[in-house]
Amino acid sequence: SELTRMPPTNPDKHDRLRISRVVDVPLREVSGICLRRGRDRQMSLLAVGDRAAKVVWISLPESDDESLDWQTKNVGTFTDSDLAGDDPQIEAVCADGAGRVLLLQEWPPRVELVDFEMSQTLASIELHVEGNDEIAVSWADPAGSHGEGMVLLPGGHLLVAKEKDPAALIEFGPPGSRSQGFTRGGALAAGDRWVVAKGKQEFVGLATWLPGRALAKACKDFSDLEIGPDGCLYLLSDQSESIARIDDLSPGGGTAALGAVWRLENIEGKPEGLAFTAEGRAVVALDKRKTRKNLVLLNPPIATANAAQP
Repeated sequence: SELTRMPPTNPDKHDRLRISRVVDVPLREVSGICLRRGRDRQMSLLAVGDRAAKVVWISLPESDDESLDWQTKNVGTFTDSDLAGDDPQIEAVCADGAGRVLLLQEWPPRVELVDFEMSQTLASIELHVEGNDEIAVSWADPAGSHGEGMVLLPGGHLLVAKEKDPAALIEFGPPGSRSQGFTRGGALAAGDRWVVAKGKQEFVGLATWLPGRALAKACKDFSDLEIGPDGCLYLLSDQSESIARIDDLSPGGGTAALGAVWRLENIEGKPEGLAFTAEGRAVVALDKRKTRKNLVLLNPPIATANAAQP
């Protein structure tokens, strides 16, 4: 893998993020990234693509001079997996505090919780949106818009970003459970296990948040979700080439309001995956046909832990 340093551009524009490093990820059409703490407490950066049922990862180096040695798992071969080996449409990835990994499939809308060490799918969860409104109709249509990003919530709930037509945030959980929404610091706590039953099951949409006018203008589509080190919810937009911080989401649904927005400078590729370093710098994965220069580290930090938010 190659790591390339890029010169800073427009350093005085604090609403714009500039590329400081570029990395090669050995995947075509990278669609999602996340950080994962393994059972040995080592932090890794995971990446998935929508063209192959594979997860690749690197242990985070202690210095910029260390080489990047990517490893690969073919999750389509895991016991009890329903992922197709080719074109599985994996759009997002996240991990819980036990080191288990959750994969979001665009169609059919579902997630798989996998254990790398056991090479096994622990839970396979179908995601349904009930009713006949615009979001439910789009979600049920194979040609419609579905999940592109997700974050884990306490109590076994899941917050999913629906890409477009219309773009929305949807909270999923077991049938009969109640929406909890999201507040700063309210995601699954670091080190906690995401509590979910094993085997095949079904989650339903418990609440929906549509973007307010400012958020819809800042993010024309929703491409990934992530929690920053500051405990806030962040959204990546491919079409707008932007990252937005979202205000708290009230239980039961409503409007998702824009807290702040940053534009991505000199991006060559479709921004599809979002993660953050411990210092609050954004890491963005790019959807490209080639496996080169498809992951960028951005400056300045925007999600610094303990920073006061307006």
